[in-house]
Amino acid sequence: MNAGRRFQIGKIHGKKVVYVRCGRGLVNAAAVTQQMIDVFNVKGIVHFGIAGNINNSMSIGDVSIPKQITNAGLWDWLNPDKAEGGEDVAYLDFRNYNVPQGDDNNNMLGSIGYSYEQLYSVTGHTNSPQNVFWINTTQEWLHLAADLEKMELLQCVNSSLCLPERPKLVVGLKAATADIFVDNAAYRNFLYDTFGVSSSDMESSAVAMTCVSNGYPIIVIRGLSDLAGAQTGHNAVRKFGSLAATNTAKAVLEFIKKLPPNYNHKSYGEPIMIND
Repeated sequence: MNAGRRFQIGKIHGKKVVYVRCGRGLVNAAAVTQQMIDVFNVKGIVHFGIAGNINNSMSIGDVSIPKQITNAGLWDWLNPDKAEGGEDVAYLDFRNYNVPQGDDNNNMLGSIGYSYEQLYSVTGHTNSPQNVFWINTTQEWLHLAADLEKMELLQCVNSSLCLPERPKLVVGLKAATADIFVDNAAYRNFLYDTFGVSSSDMESSAVAMTCVSNGYPIIVIRGLSDLAGAQTGHNAVRKFGSLAATNTAKAVLEFIKKLPPNYNHKSYGEPIMIND
């Protein structure tokens, strides 16, 4: 154990791996990723878990392997007496959601502007961060994962609880991360309409940014466990979270199986598995 976490070391499909749970939220995710990079001779990071579904063309039980991830929780909360128009990427004006619609009364929450991450990278200049909104996952690994779209995923939690259609795996979408569990239809629609993201979780951007900052490959694999607020009644994560997690684990195992044989060589280190 190290810093309160247990690291499991072994092999999957003949490749050496180290597995650890990062815990909930951006800080936990960044901390454990940096710890793994510092302590182990890693080749790259395979990050996986469940996520909320933001895209109506996707369904519960599907698995998404995104090409880009953003931290959608880095905000400038604006003074309602001042007009928008700074350098923020996009704005969420709370007055647009006043009830009744079109009410002229001021909403003192005003609006928030979505801000950039400051990416310090081994490939950049010292103490000169690059402003970025999207963090790219590793293109080579995305190509490697492309064949996973053909894999068969589970449709049923048990004999009495099944999804109406067999889930699918999609490579190359976009994802949002924030220290927010999204269970709100209006905010879900805003995220999709504004940023084109298909999933929302609480760790992926922190893992990806830490990897990119240190110059390590990263792939993110997320199973969609719920509709992030688009449902009627209770959130489906309690019913289908286990199915989404199982489908994600199946995809992770298949991805590791596709890694080149030279991962067995000591100099290539271990593909690290970080689960939320």
